Amino acid sequence: MKKLSIGVAIALALGMLASSAWAVSSADILKKVKAAEASLKDFKADMVITEANKKNVSGMGEGYSDILKLEKAIIQYKKPDMIRYDGYAKGIRAAYIQKGCEKLILAAMIRKKENVKEAPGKRQDSLDLGFLTSKLWTDNNVSVVSSAKNSLKLKFDPKAGGADKRHDMVWIDPATLKVLKREKYRGSGEMRVRMVYSDFETLAGKLPIATMCTMYDGKNNELGSVKYKNVKANVGLGDALFSMAQR
Repeated sequence: MKKLSIGVAIALALGMLASSAWAVSSADILKKVKAAEASLKDFKADMVITEANKKNVSGMGEGYSDILKLEKAIIQYKKPDMIRYDGYAKGIRAAYIQKGCEKLILAAMIRKKENVKEAPGKRQDSLDLGFLTSKLWTDNNVSVVSSAKNSLKLKFDPKAGGADKRHDMVWIDPATLKVLKREKYRGSGEMRVRMVYSDFETLAGKLPIATMCTMYDGKNNELGSVKYKNVKANVGLGDALFSMAQR
C-alpha cells in the first residue's frame, strides 16, 4: 500500500507539472502580443477574394458581405485601429475605410458614414485581417476557455454593444501567436461565421499573419476565401488614407 501511494503521488505530481506547462493566462498572451507587435507600424497587401455562394454571403450582414462582394482589393492597416480596403465589385470601384469606431463606405454614388462604437458586429478588427494585436484586449474582455498542446482557446467578449451573447471564440498557437480559427457569435448566441486561417507570414519579423482565410456560415456553408499576396510591413502609410472626410 505504501509503494502504491508513493506511485500515485508521483503520477499526480507529473500530471500537475504537465498541466501547468500549458496553464497560460490571457495576460500572458497579451504580454507576448505587445512584444511581437512593437516593431509593426503598418502593412499593405494585395487581396484576392473567392466568393463561394452569393446567397450565403448576402445573409452575413454589413462588414463581411461588403468585403466578400469585392473581387480583389488592396488592404492597408495602420496601428492601432485603422483599416482600408480598396477594390472592385462587378467592375465598380469601392472602398471600405475604418478608423477607430467610425466606418466609411465609398462606391460610385454611395457615401455611407457610420459610428459603430456600440455595434461591434459591424466593425473589423485585426482578427479579420488574420493576426493578433493588443487592441483586441482594449476592446474586449479576454479569457482563456481551454488549453491543449499547441492550441489555446480564448473568448473575446466585447466591452461595447450591451449585455447580449455576442462574442468570439478564437484558437491560437500560444508559442507562435498564430491565429488558427475564429468563431463569431451574434447577440442571440447563434454562430455567425467561422474563419479558418493558414499560410502564415511574419509582419516586421515577429508578428505572424495568416495569408489565407476560408470562411463558413453557421451551417458550415462555405462563404468564400481571402488570400493575401505581396505582404509588406512598415511601408509608411499616412493618416490621410483613413480620413473620414473623403468622398
